[in-house]
Amino acid sequence: MWWVFTLLMLATPGQGTGAPTQAGSLKGWLTPEQAEKLAVKLSERKPFLDSDEARNGKHTMGLFFQESEYRLLRGNPIFGYWQAKGFLWNGTHVAWDGVASKGSRCKAITSKAWNAAMEYVFRKHGLVVDPNAPMRMRGACVWAVIDTSKDEPTRGVIMEMRLQSPTGTFLWRYSRGNPTIEGAVGASIELPILLGHKINKEGSWPRNGW
Repeated sequence: MWWVFTLLMLATPGQGTGAPTQAGSLKGWLTPEQAEKLAVKLSERKPFLDSDEARNGKHTMGLFFQESEYRLLRGNPIFGYWQAKGFLWNGTHVAWDGVASKGSRCKAITSKAWNAAMEYVFRKHGLVVDPNAPMRMRGACVWAVIDTSKDEPTRGVIMEMRLQSPTGTFLWRYSRGNPTIEGAVGASIELPILLGHKINKEGSWPRNGW
């Protein structure tokens, strides 16, 4: 899974990394062959339950999403697996129901850390915590690399996030890598907000990326 964390550091907004946001812009980071393989991966929309991630990551499943929700997810190992039909972001007020560190490798990330990351990200994007808001956000960390090793050289988290709006629900299982676990935690809160604003009512992936 570490290679996914590493690619997510390159292919998504980072903390001052200047990383490109499109596969075509990764030429400076990847060989032509690697860039071509990445472009193919980015275009995949496969059922999550048929993916290598599901087959190899059963220990990370059933901690937050239900079986019925996993059946809805489509995507790829880079962008993650999602379902967002009918979802449309509504307003600037969000009911924050928290992130739970469900996975055994996530226990070191406290509720205080998740809430602190949320407060920072919400301020950055002009969002207000409101328990009565029509928008709700709740999630879980199902796996994490806190300390790096030869086999896992990149810190990161695997998340399951549920965003609910008056028109639909956005389900997303995704990974985020970062040089620090604090950076991964913050980015894992920010990514659903960035993407949630761009998803259309058909639940398709934004054409211009993140």
